[in-house]
Amino acid sequence: MLEGFQHQSSRELTLKTLFDEYYLDQVLTGGDGVSVNTVWDYIKGSLDTLLSDYSRIRDFIRNSLSSVILSELKKFEGPIVTKESGKIFFIIGDIHGDLETLRKILTKLNVNLVKEGSVELVFLGDYVDRGSHQLECLLTALLLKNEFPDSVTLLRGNHEPPPHLIPLPHDFPQTLKLTYGYVKGTEIYQDFMELFNNMSLVLYVRDSFIALHGGLPTLNYNSEVTLREYFLGNNADERTKLIEEILWNDPVDLNIGRSPSPRGAGYLFGTLVTQWVLRKFRVRLIVRGHEPSYEGFKLNHKKRVVTLFSRVGEPYYNRYASYMSLDTTTSMCFEEPVQCINRIGY
Repeated sequence: MLEGFQHQSSRELTLKTLFDEYYLDQVLTGGDGVSVNTVWDYIKGSLDTLLSDYSRIRDFIRNSLSSVILSELKKFEGPIVTKESGKIFFIIGDIHGDLETLRKILTKLNVNLVKEGSVELVFLGDYVDRGSHQLECLLTALLLKNEFPDSVTLLRGNHEPPPHLIPLPHDFPQTLKLTYGYVKGTEIYQDFMELFNNMSLVLYVRDSFIALHGGLPTLNYNSEVTLREYFLGNNADERTKLIEEILWNDPVDLNIGRSPSPRGAGYLFGTLVTQWVLRKFRVRLIVRGHEPSYEGFKLNHKKRVVTLFSRVGEPYYNRYASYMSLDTTTSMCFEEPVQCINRIGY
């Protein structure tokens, strides 16, 4: 996990040791010390087969949209996924085309636990742009969602953009054109854009945590709103503004509501917003991605906001990628989130 961290108390070291043993025994080996198939082992053959044929990829994208993504929207009546606590949530942050690090992370998870639903896999968005294996990373996530629709949550990042809010850089369409030619690359990008526009925005786990890509919106905070109204608003104009905030906001350690963001989109949200959300919706933690960190993660707002970044190397030059094994059956991950964050070195 967090190797190299100094000045830990004896209690923290004990918690860390206990969790290491639990994690290695239960998640990596399935509890009996015998090696089992990992999620990566399970999915890599399907990925290779899919990548071998352009037409197959397009069919798969359309199928994913109609049979999985839109079905989830219908099930939850919108882009807020609601889950119950009482299990482990294996959470992956920004990937940005780093297939090698994604492979390493997915080899840490026993596929049998995902099949049975005792562990749920959560992606925080930003599958594409910048990296050399953008299509492969996005297809890996989609394959897992198709295979385990009830145990995998795919959230939308700001690099899965609305047409009016394209990030810079956004080289995913160029990557597709270089791979398949201008016409085919454009066609497959249009398929992906339709899929992006229907992806979930928020994961709400009752009495436990909220996960999203960017940050908590500030538009409707500190008002009498439902969870749905807070994240999606009451009309089309509010929804457009709120989607921008969900995808682009960042935390700032100031006792404020919000301030302008240097990104040029979204806002910086302060501790007042986080405190209100925790009280209002009875959760204990906010888990998000969006921001690179040299250590692979960071904590804000008195450790109530966890940022995960799950890729390494240029252009961010971070030393570590991180992911989180958030066990909602105990208080450890909520009291000391760092104990449940795992890292992979560069």
